[in-house]
Amino acid sequence: MTLSPLAATNTLSFFDYTIVGAGASGLWLALYLYKYGLLETRQLCIVESDSTKQNDRTWCYWSTSPLAPDEMVSKSWSSIFNPHNPSLRNDLSPYSYHHVRSADFYVSMKQQLAGCPNITWRIMSVVKIEETETNVLVKTTDDAWWSSRVFMSAIPDQTNSELGSSNALTVFLGNQKRKKDTLLLWQTFVGWRVRTDEAVFDTTCATLMRFDIAQNGSTQFIYELPFSSTEAMVEITRFGEYRLTRDEADAALTDYMLKKNSSYQILEEEEGAIPMTPQFDMQRKYLNTETRLIYLGTLGGAIKPTTGYGFRRMQAYGKALASALKHQKPLPTMRRLRRFQFYDHLLLEILARHPNRGKAVFQRLFETQPVPRILRFLDEETSLWEEVLIFIRLPIRLFLRSLTSYYFNL
Repeated sequence: MTLSPLAATNTLSFFDYTIVGAGASGLWLALYLYKYGLLETRQLCIVESDSTKQNDRTWCYWSTSPLAPDEMVSKSWSSIFNPHNPSLRNDLSPYSYHHVRSADFYVSMKQQLAGCPNITWRIMSVVKIEETETNVLVKTTDDAWWSSRVFMSAIPDQTNSELGSSNALTVFLGNQKRKKDTLLLWQTFVGWRVRTDEAVFDTTCATLMRFDIAQNGSTQFIYELPFSSTEAMVEITRFGEYRLTRDEADAALTDYMLKKNSSYQILEEEEGAIPMTPQFDMQRKYLNTETRLIYLGTLGGAIKPTTGYGFRRMQAYGKALASALKHQKPLPTMRRLRRFQFYDHLLLEILARHPNRGKAVFQRLFETQPVPRILRFLDEETSLWEEVLIFIRLPIRLFLRSLTSYYFNL
């Protein structure tokens, strides 16, 4: 289908809003557009490429109370095993660590949105977005339409005959203009939801980072979330330049489960890759009220570069963005405070240049700091004094070398 970017508006459908991608960030925004009354007289199109979404991923976050609706949370834990010493338990109070199955999230959100007659769902792949002076043209594999604003949480399908079936995010990153030395690592993971014949899991305590596995030239750890004494999600995660292969992951998970001394079966599997880069950090706090193309999710800077967490930020941003639209205020971005961008850059430098030291940095952090302070730090809610207390207990020479590298690469 060939369309001119100057096609007459009255020959195509029109939607006030279009959300590209019905993942966490897109659905949070849709929910708040609906809740804030922005869809009473306006039309929203949600376009997604997959209508058969099942439990394709896991979202986790910590908070003092679950995000509403709390029925999305499948399990919560109030303590974790310490990454420095896995035999020690750490109380998370006032936080709990929450697990959300994506299947539960999709069902819950779509049930809430079902009450809005002004939402149109389209199952197709977006291939191109074209801005004009007054609107945005959305082109898909099967259709095209105009929209006043487009919210992008997914990347247009840039597959072509030369690239073959390339990962869209990899292509997107490769095509972006950025500084020569901009850091880009990957957080890759493979997880199994397993059921054992024997009771081998402690349901009262989660394992977020267990480092007693081979590092293989990167920073690698095991993640264990027990749902019952015989069922858990076990996952291997790698921070590094080179992605974890499926063979490497399966071998590590098999070895980990053998140590449980119980037969088991794999109920579900998940795998993915999250870019660990400052490239998506927003430099402006607000967008112009007339901005027509707005990025959500990873593209909008929702993912913290050094952890991969972003679920709570996606929810908060969807709410803040809808509120700004309702009150016709400048549109917020997900810009982070400069000092936290700086801290993340230092750690990424270490993980890139000294991948064998990542394990020591994380273990030292959990050895010397109370876990609630670490969680506040990762949420970027600590004071400067608390951050001083954190950094003076970390390998200072390693961070000084990272600091030197940072300033020479500016």
